[in-house]
Amino acid sequence: LRLGPSQPAAAATYKRGSLSNGAVGRRPTLIEPERLKDFGEEELLNGDVVVHKIKVVEAPEVKLMDPPKTRRVSEFRIVPRPPAQYLRFEGISAAAFRIQSGMQKTPCTYSRLSKLYGMEIYLKKEHLHYTGSVKERGVLYLLTCLTQEQQRKGVIVATDCNFSMAVAHHAADMKVPVFVIMPSGCSSPRLRIYRDYGAMVISYGSTSHDSQNHAQHLASENGYLYLEESVCLVHLRREKQYSVFSRSNQLFLSLLHVRDESAEYLAGLGTVGMEIYEQVPKV
Repeated sequence: LRLGPSQPAAAATYKRGSLSNGAVGRRPTLIEPERLKDFGEEELLNGDVVVHKIKVVEAPEVKLMDPPKTRRVSEFRIVPRPPAQYLRFEGISAAAFRIQSGMQKTPCTYSRLSKLYGMEIYLKKEHLHYTGSVKERGVLYLLTCLTQEQQRKGVIVATDCNFSMAVAHHAADMKVPVFVIMPSGCSSPRLRIYRDYGAMVISYGSTSHDSQNHAQHLASENGYLYLEESVCLVHLRREKQYSVFSRSNQLFLSLLHVRDESAEYLAGLGTVGMEIYEQVPKV
């Protein structure tokens, strides 16, 4: 059986090889010999391609350095930690005695939520203060502990919060110059509240970061005391450590790097605990 084109004219087109079972016996390579030179690493030899062998040479051996000499624990210089300083009851009671004339005692009443949760719940209503916050206790004691020179120069704040409102109210009440730096985006009703308290309100910058930087710049140039709640609690200028320990609920609070103003602020806040102890039986 002969397979392939039946017409002789079609068979004559295959001139380079005989037709066997429908396939050409010998056909030339599809790639022209001249194009094989483009590969660079290959050579044309009698119509065949011979590939060069590449020998891989190992990288030079890296000589490791000797390990460092181990040091004993006794060779290290051990720096002892300074002893922790605590806010004592005497400091909190002194704050309560000093602010009793300018701070009202808020009620601590029995809550109806006690029946819902099956426990005795009392609510200390600190929102009844003039600015509506417990921050007034710490701010008032902090301002009373300032030197006369510092009270004459004044204080400056740059954050819109309950702490700043308490500073504006009590500083103006004590005839201490108080400056409030707020960004231009602060609402007009909030600025009006600071002005009604007696503070000098200055709008500066578009963000709170700009107003805080400007307030710190004014404080360094004019001798104002820059007050901020985060600065009062954690400050890196004078390294001290105060800890508050409550035996009732085993709560241990440690504040690192607290400066002197923070001690008075925390002692003033602690006066709320003395009132709770007096108002709630068997607390």
